[in-house]
Amino acid sequence: MPNPFNVTVDDQFDWLLLTSNELLKGEIKNLYDDKLEFESDNLDTQYFDWEDVKALRSAGKVSVGFVDLSTKTGKLEIVDGKAYLDGMPFERSQILTIIPGTQREANYWSAKASLGANLRSGNTDQIDYTASANARRRTTESRFNADYLGKYAKNDGENTANNHRITSSFDWFISRQFYLRPVFLEYYKDPFLNIDTKLTLGAGLGYDIIDNSRTEWTIGGGPGYTYTRFSEVKAGESDTEGTAAFVVDTRFEHELTDDIDLNARYQMLYGSEEAGGYSHHALTGISIDLTDIFDLDVSLVWDRTNNPRENADGTVPKSDDYQLIIGFGVDI
Repeated sequence: MPNPFNVTVDDQFDWLLLTSNELLKGEIKNLYDDKLEFESDNLDTQYFDWEDVKALRSAGKVSVGFVDLSTKTGKLEIVDGKAYLDGMPFERSQILTIIPGTQREANYWSAKASLGANLRSGNTDQIDYTASANARRRTTESRFNADYLGKYAKNDGENTANNHRITSSFDWFISRQFYLRPVFLEYYKDPFLNIDTKLTLGAGLGYDIIDNSRTEWTIGGGPGYTYTRFSEVKAGESDTEGTAAFVVDTRFEHELTDDIDLNARYQMLYGSEEAGGYSHHALTGISIDLTDIFDLDVSLVWDRTNNPRENADGTVPKSDDYQLIIGFGVDI
């Protein structure tokens, strides 16, 4: 294969040649949605349109995802409109994604945990804990996502908050942007909303509106079934309710700067009025990188149940709950 770089290249670096004939050495970070993220040895992280890439060479092995949703691993080189993986030629137009490294399980996973606390003693003894966690597995063909969000509070020995939400979904891509969602699951608990246990199970489909190295925006959903057990009910009433439901979920993540990320999520569930009717979970926040591992996370959460079930004493919980969460996160 010819050398398009017109210099003696150092095999310890990845090399990128633009259509403007500008040459960069550094490290290939990824290719998503026709955007190449490249960490230059001198210019830090840069983003380039895939059409502006004239030539590319990896120092080590990379995992290449193809438009048919298959994945292969090897040393990549792109020269004169042709692509080669370990010397085997194929059409450059078949490349969908590029991820550094081999197809090891660890390369598919990412995770983050965040914890916030407020402790007071003296005239008022108060304990507040908030915790959140996310785990994701992403390949060219599929995506698994799991989230946890919880709050526990006690004031002068009396519980004032104790809610927990766990959501999980699995997506299987049938094209570059459309995916099937064979299963999604949510567990929710909030005794102060008169919910001892709320389980939702369903399936559906979705669409990635934007998916590149800086921005991800996806929407999905479908029919499901919700089972609710209430913490307390009036005498003679059933403390459980099962209902068909319809769920819509959208997530948005955007890298505002190299150090600040914006994230948002909105999930809507509609079931029977006896089970609460319309409800939603909305979250928006920012994450600020303090170091390569530690982040400062600030989030605003709005939970709403349109028709809460009244307690045994006849009182009705408020429909809306708001939380401002400030915590420190760890990228795993």
